[in-house]
Amino acid sequence: MEVLENVKNDTVKKIIETQGHQAEHNFYHYLNVGAMYDACVFPVFEEKYGIMGFKDKDNYWCYTDPLAPEEKSLKFFMEFVKWAFSQDAKKVRAEINEKLWKDVVSSLQDFRAIKPSFIYFWPVYDLKKWSLSGIPMKKLRNRKNAFEKNHKIEILGKENIAKGEIIKIIEKWKKARKGPDVAHVENYISAVENNFSGYDSVRFIAIDGTVHGVNGGWKIPNSNNFYSQLGLHDYSVEDIGEYLYIEDLTFLKNAGFDFADFGGSGKDLLAFKRKFLPTFVYKTIEFSILPKRSFPGR
Repeated sequence: MEVLENVKNDTVKKIIETQGHQAEHNFYHYLNVGAMYDACVFPVFEEKYGIMGFKDKDNYWCYTDPLAPEEKSLKFFMEFVKWAFSQDAKKVRAEINEKLWKDVVSSLQDFRAIKPSFIYFWPVYDLKKWSLSGIPMKKLRNRKNAFEKNHKIEILGKENIAKGEIIKIIEKWKKARKGPDVAHVENYISAVENNFSGYDSVRFIAIDGTVHGVNGGWKIPNSNNFYSQLGLHDYSVEDIGEYLYIEDLTFLKNAGFDFADFGGSGKDLLAFKRKFLPTFVYKTIEFSILPKRSFPGR
């Protein structure tokens, strides 16, 4: 295993592009999230696999599953954990899929896993089947029609919006968010400052002449699926949240994608996302690993 500390290079970018398979496996997103931490660290395995890692004071962080086939993920994850503690880490934090988390917990020998600090629920929509038609979607269909009747809607590209205006929407979104699912904005602001590099679609929704929301994201590597990573609004217009979801799902369906991943959240926000009838929901687990305590006489 070789650990790269300068991650802004073609090696890291190529590994993410060729081995990526999950929603957050995106080179530019990795750099944007890195703005929240002291530094990025990128372990390379067998010269072609990797882990999107961060250094956070005395801790190390494994961000999403390894960039590797499932059968190699546990091995590489444990190598990263051992390396991190060899660097005098106090703990290793991770957010990984539920199956890998179970494998990690059952495999720990020299370390111990702490009870999960958060469980994220990720709804996925089959765009070939998703539609606003039918009885189950009648209420949403009526609200969409009423929203469009009562407002003038415009869809604008990023070239039409000043960066300062975008950041104001993000800050209003953070201020209005409720519940235990804490809103971190550093990676969003970094994306704005970098002109949304790595995004395959960014669409601003103007209502009655004022921009109030944004949808966007990227194609998940090595698939025909899309990660809807943005989906932000300023909470100033009634029913805007529902309208943004409908706009996003309709856009992605018409664009020809197979599935749309609408991101991880707590149960409160998941209840809102379920209104749009996801095909399935998967979980990722955020937890920490510590060295085993040493006891006298043992």
